[in-house]
Amino acid sequence: MITIKDNFLHKDWIQELENTSMVYSKVHWIGRNAEPENMFHELVHEIYAQNLHLIYYNIDENCPSILFENSYLSGATAWWNIRPIDPKPHSDLISYCTANGVDYTPDPPPDRTFLYYLKAPTTGGRLNIYTKPPLENMNWNESETDSIAVIPNRLVSLPIEYVHAVQPYLGNRVSIGVIFWKTLPIIYGTTDPNINASFERPWVQEENQESNIKLTEEYIG
Repeated sequence: MITIKDNFLHKDWIQELENTSMVYSKVHWIGRNAEPENMFHELVHEIYAQNLHLIYYNIDENCPSILFENSYLSGATAWWNIRPIDPKPHSDLISYCTANGVDYTPDPPPDRTFLYYLKAPTTGGRLNIYTKPPLENMNWNESETDSIAVIPNRLVSLPIEYVHAVQPYLGNRVSIGVIFWKTLPIIYGTTDPNINASFERPWVQEENQESNIKLTEEYIG
């Protein structure tokens, strides 16, 4: 299921998020029990609070939040998408959990990717989500592609295994991706719900890019 929620944050929070200063090239870990250090961290906690029924997909959304206080989730990874270079169709599960062609997906794997849109480009930049196999060579039938507009203060979620890609655009397109985990892939080190930390992005490392593309092609083939 793909979900869209507009007007997600209060306008004061948006301005504070835009002014947040941090290392944009890293993957940031926000531990569930760690104190938020900035509005970026607060955004992750807010996404969690408003989407329990999606994060815990088998729980009714009308259940009181107290049921989740002892949940098994340890925290979330979050990252800035500011200027992707030649973005390719990809699955976040493969991007996050693969290094040197080896699959490090934890058990259980996360269920969903959340994408929060902070800025929209001048033209283009829609999010294409591909839920069916491609026609050939990573090309999809347009009628079988879910295309979502980039609207500021919009929150989108999709199953983490779905293949997706950003379409070409002009201007300033800024989004924040978030994934909630019980246990991180071991390539990130120890999973600690009591800290906030940051890691290198494995999917941008040159030695991983070719194998990730191949694994994605095999997955959707």
